[in-house]
Amino acid sequence: MSEALHSHLERAVECIARYEEQEALGAVLDAWRECRAPELVVFAQDLEARLDSAEAERAGQAAEARRAARDLARKLEERGTPDEVEARLDAVLGMLPEPRLIAGLLAITRLTSVAEPQAVLKLCAALWHVGPPFDVAPLEALHARMRPAAWAAAARLSSVIGLGLDWVPPELDAKARQLLAELRDAFRVRGAYASRSASILAQWLPRIHANPEDESVRLVMADQLLEVGDPLGELIMLQCSAAPDSERIDALLAKHVRSWELPLGGLVEPGTTRFERGLPVAVRMAGRAASLIPPEPGPAWCSVREINWARVGWSVVHGQWLAHPHLRGVTRMRRVELFWARLMGQPPNVSRLELCGPVGPHLSGTPAAADVFDRLALLPSLSWLELCDAYVSDVSLCANSRLATKLARIDIIGQGRWTLTVTPGAEVPIEATLVSERSIEAFERVLLAAERFGTRALRVRWERRLDAGCVERLRRAASGFSHVDWA
Repeated sequence: MSEALHSHLERAVECIARYEEQEALGAVLDAWRECRAPELVVFAQDLEARLDSAEAERAGQAAEARRAARDLARKLEERGTPDEVEARLDAVLGMLPEPRLIAGLLAITRLTSVAEPQAVLKLCAALWHVGPPFDVAPLEALHARMRPAAWAAAARLSSVIGLGLDWVPPELDAKARQLLAELRDAFRVRGAYASRSASILAQWLPRIHANPEDESVRLVMADQLLEVGDPLGELIMLQCSAAPDSERIDALLAKHVRSWELPLGGLVEPGTTRFERGLPVAVRMAGRAASLIPPEPGPAWCSVREINWARVGWSVVHGQWLAHPHLRGVTRMRRVELFWARLMGQPPNVSRLELCGPVGPHLSGTPAAADVFDRLALLPSLSWLELCDAYVSDVSLCANSRLATKLARIDIIGQGRWTLTVTPGAEVPIEATLVSERSIEAFERVLLAAERFGTRALRVRWERRLDAGCVERLRRAASGFSHVDWA
């Protein structure tokens, strides 16, 4: 046996011990490519079954490759047009050989269209690429169906049949058998640890969700998770530390974030969740969330404090979803399309809301334009509004609404050209900043519209040097305020 085989099996043992089952499967498949012993196929199938049941294939580049191989293996067994079948055979040639593909390739032999010479040649190429062991009976049946005129393709198929008939299963040497035995033992131990880990989470997570500020409960759970080698325990310990190791935290998240996101379900954009003290606190909704009827949020959502909708359109159904008790901890929502905000319902604890405008160009003159901000005034806990990509007219719409009288802070960003911050309780309640000097005219109108929020005091800033004429124009626009700070 080659040293490469032993090296792959040693790597698989190490990966299993480090909770890196996806990488362990890759190492076992590398070993199979070196020595196609049946024992390696059986172990690979067992490991794949556990990964598939846990959906852990979502984590990392190796996982993406495994998912692609799994999906292709399934498609190979499905019916399709001749062009689709040939495209799938071409895809096989672009992948590393693995046992899972063999059943699909043999299933293709039953299709009528595969008896054509071009399809037979592609099937033969795919079988040569993947290699034995494979059952030759379906290939012999295909050979019998071929027309005499297709003698060249039939000869190629005969050589593939011969490859299958001549194949003799190799036997592992003593060292490889020992390593495989160690791998099976490690796999069993990992299975026991995984079961224990699931039990620990089931025991402690409900207590954490019920009292999220009690850090001592998290630390008890983290201790128990560390005992069974679960990396989530390490993440909790690190993020609860007074001096966290940011590099180690980043490394853990890079490797495990997608697996840790799984309890949140399929509405979350993979790999984007932010974790604090070991649990998800901020998520970004996936684009497909707009076209799905959202399933009931599970208990994992209890720790989420922020949802980024990333301009995902939604419906009344999503508004009802937001009222679920498991989302009672959500206090901030980001990147909500302003029009969809009218359908949001009244999630009770949302205190900070970021809207994507503008109102004016799309809704001005419609009933929606008159009541968007008034509807938001019904949110019981809302105290901070952020309006992005706004127009000057949106400043007036907001200032004239009932919403303006209940908020502790309003941030309005005018398409990257100006900003306006309103904090009624501050010594200087209104601050305006000119970002682009080319927007001086729009900024003048912003200052005039800002008077509707109150005229007690204003602070004006600009990020680039302005000439005397521009400064004078701004002074005139701000003349309605009792006091103006020129920062």
